[in-house]
Amino acid sequence: MLSKVKHIHALTNIRRERVLSSDGHVIVRRMQKVTPTDVIVVAPLMAKYLLLDIAQGLNVTPARADELLQRRAGDELSTGDVIAGPIGLFQRVIRAPFSGLVKIAGEGKVLYEITSQPFELQAGMEGTVTNIIPERGAIIETRGALIQGLWGNGNITYGVIQPVSNNLNQELSAEQINIGFRGAILAAGYCSNPEVLEIAANIPIKGLILGSISSDLIPAAQSISYPILVIDGFGSTPMNSAAEKILVANRDRNIALNAQVYDPFLGKYPEIIISQPNQPEPDLPIETETLSSGKRVIIVNGPQAPQIGTIDYIYPRKQLLSNGIETRTAEVSYGHEKRAAIPLSNVEILKE
Repeated sequence: MLSKVKHIHALTNIRRERVLSSDGHVIVRRMQKVTPTDVIVVAPLMAKYLLLDIAQGLNVTPARADELLQRRAGDELSTGDVIAGPIGLFQRVIRAPFSGLVKIAGEGKVLYEITSQPFELQAGMEGTVTNIIPERGAIIETRGALIQGLWGNGNITYGVIQPVSNNLNQELSAEQINIGFRGAILAAGYCSNPEVLEIAANIPIKGLILGSISSDLIPAAQSISYPILVIDGFGSTPMNSAAEKILVANRDRNIALNAQVYDPFLGKYPEIIISQPNQPEPDLPIETETLSSGKRVIIVNGPQAPQIGTIDYIYPRKQLLSNGIETRTAEVSYGHEKRAAIPLSNVEILKE
């Protein structure tokens, strides 16, 4: 059975394709060094239009409104510029609500195109642009530490990593967050209190890495301004030991935190990249591998998650579980001489 490989490496080669789904303008060049927040592609967004009823706004007939128009099709306006008027005792006018362009003017109405900022795709990691994908993006490469997660709130940042302690198996509390973490990326065990997220935003911190998070906090985490990345899942489980070791060892180093939305079908995972370009060059990591005896795995679901262990034996036939589900399982050794039959769907091969 093929399994997705969960990448938690202290050192590996990292290659990422950063592309848009529509045409844009690539603004980086081959062999250029980039940081995670550098923009690599700029693309226009879909135009937004606003229909202004000039006649109704000035309380006049459409013909009179046309006489009061001060703008024509093609005119560019800034917020607050007068479109029509003045009229009446109080010199009533119609002003542009946003910066934009007059597309059509007449018959008492104005069709207005609102100016919008183009979409900017960021590099998402520190590295070197090794190839350009015309009008879509670029391929960026580096070497360093890599930790892939399971959930992200869609934001990206770059900054100094600060684990709250050397033991990331406790709940992150409000008392642990202080002004000393201002501008840092925090790493902690798990979080179940929404107040903690708000306190961190007020410090403010630059990002947050958790082993797990309460599912009740997902709406709050999605609306928070800083990136939040969850490595192991939802609930109150501590961070797995492999990720904890790397984050603690790299305390005070700059990291790229790309809390992009998890999409396994497109190969997108929220991830942490700690560039170490001067280290010896390792091989590129593989994305899938066959489960077999002796493989190191991480348990990603169930009461044993996120324990790291070794497959002792894979049962050749489906086993009936206590919940009534019949599925393929493996005997996994983990922790201090603990063993359990784990569904194959609940483990991923771990590359360290």
